[in-house]
Amino acid sequence: MRTKFWRFAYEDNELTSILRSDELPFPGLSKWPTAKNNSFEKIFEDIKIGDFILLANFDRTSEIGIAKGIGQVIAKNNVKITMHWKKPIPSLSLTPDIPGGVTVWSTEGVFCFDIQPAKRYKLDAQTKKLFASGV
Repeated sequence: MRTKFWRFAYEDNELTSILRSDELPFPGLSKWPTAKNNSFEKIFEDIKIGDFILLANFDRTSEIGIAKGIGQVIAKNNVKITMHWKKPIPSLSLTPDIPGGVTVWSTEGVFCFDIQPAKRYKLDAQTKKLFASGV
């Protein structure tokens, strides 16, 4: 089973409190009315222990996703996903492909990265490096 990498949009003014917590806050999914990933229950069910969450917002002007927080799912029960958060320094810039990636970043508040974009962004190496210390 492969490690999954997820993008979760967040409110800029909440980043510090999210990174200090051990919880995974879901974005208001209603902000993305055309999103395919619009079911809290389905997303919650699909996220597994060991998956990584990138707190990343999309800059429509530059067409770059910027991850300012990365967390690993360390526990999960029926009501809560427990995270170990870290702040990548510098933030991680992700440039999606124009044909499909920009649309996904623009229309989805939450999505799971496909295998090819995850490889292109080197998410496995990035997260291993960030979480290598375990602290």
